[in-house]
Amino acid sequence: MNGERGTKPQRVGVIGGGITGISAAIFLRRDGHDVTLFDPGDPGAGTSSGNAGVISTGGIIPTATPYVLKRIPKMLLDPYGPLTIRWRYLPAIAPWLASLVLNGMPSRVEANARAKAALLDHAYDTYRILTRETGTEAYVKHTGLLTVFETDTGWRRAQWVLDLLRRCGRNFEVLSQDQIRQMEPGLAPIFRHAYLLPENGMIVHPGKLVIELHAAFQRMGGTIVKQNVQRIERVDGMARRLVTERGSEDFDSLVVSAGAWSKQFLRQLGTRVLLDAERGYHIMLPQPDPGLRRPVNVYEDTMFLSPMQHGLRLTTGVELAGTEAPPDYTRARRMIKRAARAVTNLEQREQSAWLGFRPSTPNSVPFIGRAPGHANVYCAFGGGHIGMTLGPISGRIAADLVAGRDPGVDLSPYAVDR
Repeated sequence: MNGERGTKPQRVGVIGGGITGISAAIFLRRDGHDVTLFDPGDPGAGTSSGNAGVISTGGIIPTATPYVLKRIPKMLLDPYGPLTIRWRYLPAIAPWLASLVLNGMPSRVEANARAKAALLDHAYDTYRILTRETGTEAYVKHTGLLTVFETDTGWRRAQWVLDLLRRCGRNFEVLSQDQIRQMEPGLAPIFRHAYLLPENGMIVHPGKLVIELHAAFQRMGGTIVKQNVQRIERVDGMARRLVTERGSEDFDSLVVSAGAWSKQFLRQLGTRVLLDAERGYHIMLPQPDPGLRRPVNVYEDTMFLSPMQHGLRLTTGVELAGTEAPPDYTRARRMIKRAARAVTNLEQREQSAWLGFRPSTPNSVPFIGRAPGHANVYCAFGGGHIGMTLGPISGRIAADLVAGRDPGVDLSPYAVDR
């Protein structure tokens, strides 16, 4: 995407102000469009604020794999396990889970990983463009991502991950125990194996970054409406009108980037998508001394530890319970002891706890492209566990489609009607 205008300026409405929506809005405004972004929440208060802060260009591994599917019963029984299902929600999520199982077939795992890789090839460069043009470069650091293993068994079980990374063109470095200690002296000396994804980066304060992007969008002349879009309506045969609790506005084009809530808008347009919320939790802890230098994935504990500006962030687990159930921080708080075991001098004092909703697809591949049957409605949602990474590139592609430009990526794997 080179910023050239492929069409005359349009009025564009963007639904959703997370990292994907605000990125789309900024790139659209950069193209000269009259852009209005709708989000009822405060900037930086949603799912884009509470993640592990990793720009995961190596994050190609889908959620559904033979290894994961085989371990689901054990995960559900383990109080420290990475998966929780609230059984009342099981009927609602059953179609999503059935598709998840089908996508765990080896042939599909490879295809899904390659689809993610094709987007991730552009993710870091898009972040550079976005942050440079909005003056937010200080929030992004090129740190790499370290994955550590305490046991030989865990390391052996992860060899398929390294094989898939290699086949999909991801660079990684295998580290010895001594190299782990040199790279991260703040880690406890319990980890025997590790690999580093050197091309990954991190966002030192995701919430503040999103806030600053909203401010930059407004400085560019964009409009933000803090209202909830209730529905999309047709005008003269086209889906052009956004109706809120306070009124309505008509647009030439629409971008749907409302995260886990996007499926309700697609349903209004006549399309059902398999999208659900993988609920994720984080706990903020005081920074230890010495602190971590980069995000660390503790493999056996399914736990990320990210050194943020405002403390050490522990992110962990998936809960399947929809968007309406109240939070349950029990498991996340249990993991504080595991974090203290992994990091030396870590004070086990919770500073804050958070719940967010990852917009996830059964094959871990996002929806990007036109809404079926609607030439002026564009979709960009479903980034799942790497939504913070995919947000800018997904938003950039949406802007390319509005402008009639070639996005430089084959969009067929991300089709909304796939």
